[in-house]
Amino acid sequence: MAVSPVVFHLVIRSTIVIDASASVVWQYLERPRDWKPSIVSLEHLAGEPGQVGETLRLGQRPGDETVYVRMQTLQAEPAVRRVQTLTTEADSSIDGFVMYALTAVGNGTHLACDVVARCTLPNEALSGRSVSDFAQTVNEATAAKLDADHRALKALIEQWG
Repeated sequence: MAVSPVVFHLVIRSTIVIDASASVVWQYLERPRDWKPSIVSLEHLAGEPGQVGETLRLGQRPGDETVYVRMQTLQAEPAVRRVQTLTTEADSSIDGFVMYALTAVGNGTHLACDVVARCTLPNEALSGRSVSDFAQTVNEATAAKLDADHRALKALIEQWG
């Protein structure tokens, strides 16, 4: 008897205020290898950098193995908003969207990042846990990693921006 895969949703919001203009924050967002330590490779596959249609292939090492993710820009308003698709390559286990929005706050910028995705994993990934417990653990761990990435971005910009 075939075992159904585990399906759950990743729904994350990360926000931070950075002491720099939105245009400076945007410039750094365009260089994720500078502030996102899990990225081990970045390939530009198509389109103009930062524009609608740009497609990137990122190799990320969140654990022991490299996961390859394709991201295509669907909407880009420099220093305001970017919407990208998010799809893992090998097993299509994650399929969703990453949305960044920048808003002026005093002399700084409020950065908001929303990640919404459908995750499909083999049943054995649960390791005896319920789907809801597993989903909560994955959401919390991913949110913590995203928050850490944004703190690194903030530190980088405020030091050098």
